[in-house]
Amino acid sequence: MTVPAQAAPASSTLASSVAAAEDTQAVTCGNAYWPHGNYDTGSGKVTVSSAAVHTGPYGACTTVGSVSQGTTVYYDCYVVNDYGNTWTWIRDGNGSSLGWIYDAYLDDNGATVGC
Repeated sequence: MTVPAQAAPASSTLASSVAAAEDTQAVTCGNAYWPHGNYDTGSGKVTVSSAAVHTGPYGACTTVGSVSQGTTVYYDCYVVNDYGNTWTWIRDGNGSSLGWIYDAYLDDNGATVGC
């Protein structure tokens, strides 16, 4: 599911601005600080051309891949980061864990069950 980075469409300008603002602050990433489990049975589709998947629920956390527009991802749960933004831990169609994705990049705003 990894695709080359592309410019985000105009509709994701606000979401990109929020994620970029998070990049400027010191953040905590990783599963030790942001534990998750498979609590949500939902799924959704990515709405931007290429949505980054991170090791933590911040744009500044390490990017481990990306998911292309229109791809269905499956939800484990969501968290609210220190900026008040929600992020969902996602899996692919084979059940493999992928990482955290910013909920504004999902057609239904992500998981409905908290971690």
